[in-house]
Amino acid sequence: MFKVGLPLWIAHESNAPNGLAPLLMVLNNVMVVALQVPLARFGITTAAARNLLLPLSATFALGGIAMALAATGGAVTATALLTAAAAAFTMAEMLHATVSWELSVALAPDTAQGAYLGVHGLAQSVQRTFGPLAVTAAIATGPAGWVTFGTVIALTCVIQHRLVRRRLAHHPLSVPPVTVSEH
Repeated sequence: MFKVGLPLWIAHESNAPNGLAPLLMVLNNVMVVALQVPLARFGITTAAARNLLLPLSATFALGGIAMALAATGGAVTATALLTAAAAAFTMAEMLHATVSWELSVALAPDTAQGAYLGVHGLAQSVQRTFGPLAVTAAIATGPAGWVTFGTVIALTCVIQHRLVRRRLAHHPLSVPPVTVSEH
């Protein structure tokens, strides 16, 4: 999204200066360097990682809404909304990394951890394959596309939140209580 989607949206659909795109990429990198490890502490257990799914959902939705609204304002408003969207999607990226890693390891039975991690890796490949198509669709459909983009991802987080709750409630985990984040 940061390499193609955000610059195209800035250049073609917003009144923000084109020079904002590289600055938002810098913001993304600085936020990741400064916040990735501290944020990972919020997902140190399976239950904590599950609880992050709802704020993650809201963060994706807010990012999509901010991107959509950026097309409707003047230069200052568009710049502020695009900065908010970049910050939201960066936070979502970091929260998602914490949640997905913790859940992929913690919910795997001892006898199938390799298979579960393989599926986790496959999911990342699918994301890299279809993510650009989703961002292209969001750009092509205008502001409604970004709202849809954020909403669809947010809904997947809510669904995952419910599915993990069911898994935790009905099947005791066969993994030790030490989590990935504690290593």
